[in-house]
Amino acid sequence: MEIRKILPKLAVTGYRGIWGESLDERIAFEYAEAYAKMVASFPGATKRVIVGRDARSTGPQIFASVKEALEKENIEVVNAGIIPTPSILLLVKKLDLSGGVMITASHNPEEYNGIKFIVAPGRLTNEGEVATIEKFRAGLSEEEKIPSSTHATLEKVDNREFRKIHVDKILKHVDTNLIRSKKFKVTLDPVNGAGSIITPELLKELGCEVNIINAEQNGTFAHPPEPMPQHLSQISQAVVENKSDIGFAQDPDADRLVVVDEHGVIASEEHTLVLVIKNVLAKDSGDVVINLATSSMSEDVAREFGRKTFRSKVGEANVVAKMFETGAPIGGEGGGAAIYPKINTARDSLVCIGLILELMAKENKKISEIVASLPKYFMKKDKIPVTENVNIIYNKLKIGFPDAKVNELDGVRFDFPDSSWLGVRASITEPIVRIFGEAKDEKRIEALFAEAELTLKAK
Repeated sequence: MEIRKILPKLAVTGYRGIWGESLDERIAFEYAEAYAKMVASFPGATKRVIVGRDARSTGPQIFASVKEALEKENIEVVNAGIIPTPSILLLVKKLDLSGGVMITASHNPEEYNGIKFIVAPGRLTNEGEVATIEKFRAGLSEEEKIPSSTHATLEKVDNREFRKIHVDKILKHVDTNLIRSKKFKVTLDPVNGAGSIITPELLKELGCEVNIINAEQNGTFAHPPEPMPQHLSQISQAVVENKSDIGFAQDPDADRLVVVDEHGVIASEEHTLVLVIKNVLAKDSGDVVINLATSSMSEDVAREFGRKTFRSKVGEANVVAKMFETGAPIGGEGGGAAIYPKINTARDSLVCIGLILELMAKENKKISEIVASLPKYFMKKDKIPVTENVNIIYNKLKIGFPDAKVNELDGVRFDFPDSSWLGVRASITEPIVRIFGEAKDEKRIEALFAEAELTLKAK
């Protein structure tokens, strides 16, 4: 298979596209119709599916298509309005629903939107279910692919009870009284997204004094929505100005979280998961699951507690599947969130907020002190445009790194004796390969990247 011939399709994480180009009402309807047929085929008489969305302006049009497709298959639609992705996953389980649909493009820019499909008991679709959806979609007639109307009105939904279910679940699984006793000052940046209302509600229940910026759910992001350090100057400044104990930045659908310390220093996305793991392993038995692209910081912390670390393929659904297999109490990916199945079987920024505040309260330390105590690595990520066959690329690298331990579970990963590692994966949507890795020495990871890039570019 040559990378340049790969076309956009439904991924395990859902479908995303640029509105008016690779995504419109018809494409949304096709995928929703295929998902609806899959749900209709599940055993059980009553079929109910909850549908939520982030704050993007194109959400109502997609909602109209999704609603029509579901109702066409005699599935009752529960409209959750603007709400975080993890809330929808939790609600599928708590309300005993047949499934859920989340309309979001996650951290992508405003011109994007997309759909995430959820199945009972509250998890994202796995590879097998995605294949089933694609099979149903391929079998649709031309008539079945066309929605009856593209008209959509902006419907105001009161989802207070849905938000309360999510918040109450978190409060039951953290030491609420201890956190309240600390009276933390928190600055929050939900980037005008789905976390703008529910997150302050959680923080106030935890006794926090909340300063919030970018809290309008208007579909316009106040800065590039991916919570990366170069995009978070506003909250960095606000934390210092408000003399906050900690800052939290979310992405538009509130499944990812980045921490800002009391000095305005932005921790890496990898630190979110590590902080949560540190807390959970101190109170729960069991091991850890992370994906092959996640920092070794998590593995080192697990080792400090005498626990094993299992690695899965990249993708939230793959991590969750491995957690079910191993019975791990905590897991996640290094992209800014953890999965804590006692509360939710999904990446959940609100769960992470509760657990990180609990960690600060239990250790009675500033967040900067806790971060400084964690293992230190230098991580680097990049991508290279290529047109070669994937296997040729991987074989070149195997020849280039003959002394490394090779893992081919997901792309190819090379582990070296000095604890450095390098991973390479082909994109399924772009003619590129993604390179990622880390080392305890910055010069070492730079050298590994340079060697990998030279190898890949060699004829």
